[in-house]
Amino acid sequence: MSCKPAGEEIAHKTTMTILVKLSNYEWDAKAVLTLAAFAMEYGEFWLLAQHQPTDPIAKSVAFLRRVPVLTRPAALQKHRQAIIELNNLVKTTLLVIELIFELEKLTTFDTKDVPALLPAIEQIPVDVYWAIITIVAIETQIDYLTTES
Repeated sequence: MSCKPAGEEIAHKTTMTILVKLSNYEWDAKAVLTLAAFAMEYGEFWLLAQHQPTDPIAKSVAFLRRVPVLTRPAALQKHRQAIIELNNLVKTTLLVIELIFELEKLTTFDTKDVPALLPAIEQIPVDVYWAIITIVAIETQIDYLTTES
């Protein structure tokens, strides 16, 4: 997957908007809350992508949600590899967020006792930014896949 420069700018602006809205939360919470909001949309997309050909309810939901590509088996098959890659990226992003969460727990230790911990803790905001921008990019790609004919 690649983004055009304009897409990168929009993804950055969207990510910054999310970070501003979540400014009262700790860094790990920002990542988890963003992932939770995304999970609702992605879960529905994944369910529809996996079960639409065999499940009449999934087909109806795809129709109601105006996801035309998911109502046509040939179009769905055309995007199968992209959907699998998105799923792998979601799993990797979840793993990164879990690691951020675990690292945030370590902030209770004194960095004088564990000097190597300081650079890792200082990196948390950057890691959260990249996790969120990845989620934004995944959502953009899902929108593209579900509206492209």
